[in-house]
This record gives sequence, C-alpha cells and structure tokens, in this order.
Amino acid sequence: MTRFTLGSALAVTALTIALTACQSTPHDGQAARSAPPAGGASTDEAVYVTGARPGDDACARVVSAIGYLELSLLPAGQEDAQRYDGDVRGRFGYVRGTLAMYGPHLPASLAGPAATIEEVGTPLSTADTDPARRPALLREYRDASQVITSTCPKP
Repeated sequence: MTRFTLGSALAVTALTIALTACQSTPHDGQAARSAPPAGGASTDEAVYVTGARPGDDACARVVSAIGYLELSLLPAGQEDAQRYDGDVRGRFGYVRGTLAMYGPHLPASLAGPAATIEEVGTPLSTADTDPARRPALLREYRDASQVITSTCPKP
C-alpha cells in the first residue's frame, strides 16, 4: 500500500507541475510579447520567432527562415516527390511566422514575393491540403523565396 501511495503522490505532483506550466502560457490566441530591444522598440510588436526581437534585421531573419526550410526540401526540380510530413509543414509555418513579424520591414520591392509566400505557405503548412496541389505551390514558393534571397543584402 505504501508503494501505491508514493506512486500516486508522484503522479499528482507531475500533473500539478504540468497544469501549472500550461497556465503560464497565453490562451487568448495572441502571440507572445518580447522585451524591447536595446534600441527601445515598443513591446506591442508580436514575436512569432523564438529569440527574435522586433528590431532585428528583417532581411537576415527572413533569409535565415527560408534557409531553414530549404534544409528539409528536396532539390529544385523534384517538387513532385517532396513529402509533407510534420517537419516540412512546420518549417513552412516558421517561414510564415517570420514573414508575419519581419515582412513589413523588408524592402518595398519584396512585398509581392512575401505575399506570395504567405499565400502558398498557408496550404503548404496544412496537413489536409490536396497532395495534387502541393508541387505547383512549392514551385511558386521557390520562385518567391529566390527573389527574396537574391534581393536581400548579403551579410
């Protein structure tokens, strides 16, 4: 009986810790807010990228997110064979979040490609998208992301 009581106590403790951790996250659908960067930007700007600050270089952040996604994609020309598991869909979501945060701060000439990535990135990050649509969407994504990576200044 002592063994059962100790096991029950451990289970209750673990559940309490888990529930406490869940309560500390926002439940209103709002993105987390970050502390202002050294430059003093407002804390009212949403942060969609872990470790990002509103004052970070927009081009560097967006190009980095595009590169992160590219690590999970097959080479250009193999769009018909690309798989869309949770990793790939999640990385499309990461690019979309990065653009939501930094897209408005990109050079004006990149507004069109950024909008295209958002438009095609939404179904590419969703599990229930018709597989027959994905190759064409991926090609559109690649065209738009190429414009951004070739236009943004190199570090």
